[in-house]
Amino acid sequence: TYEKRKAVATLTEANIEPNWSWNTTLAKTYTGARYEYTNNDKNKTFGLNEKAELDVLSFTITEIQESKGNEFFKPEDGNIFVGIKITIENISDEEQYLSSLLLFEAYVDDIKCDYSINAACVFTEGTLDGSVAAGKKLVGWYSLELPKDWSEIELTAKDDWTSYKKATFILNK
Repeated sequence: TYEKRKAVATLTEANIEPNWSWNTTLAKTYTGARYEYTNNDKNKTFGLNEKAELDVLSFTITEIQESKGNEFFKPEDGNIFVGIKITIENISDEEQYLSSLLLFEAYVDDIKCDYSINAACVFTEGTLDGSVAAGKKLVGWYSLELPKDWSEIELTAKDDWTSYKKATFILNK
């Protein structure tokens, strides 16, 4: 039997964020339709020297370097240090605070990989930590310790540690 129900929500195109799209399909439900939403920006990936622009920051990876370490910091046997040089531009009207640990997430060959403090001590030309004034840039290294035979790094960057908007970079050896 049919049960009359009030609408839980009424969505129009105005309710959908820019860069989102949806498909409707008929379904055997009370509403007669099923909506599936996709964020088109979320599915886009970036590579070396490609700029990813989010709400308040833009990210460009300009270089990848491998290192066997220095006299004080060496990777574990079978590993290598990898530095990813990133230019972060503050495209907002306000000062932004950056953190290597909070704004980035890395996967290497589909395995989660954490930021390496030891590797950061080898790539000493700057980190991605600190504040950046409106309209200014910060250039530094995101550092990892990886197996020598790594093939792909997937690095995701966010505007803010609480943000749902992300830019994903795919970097191949």
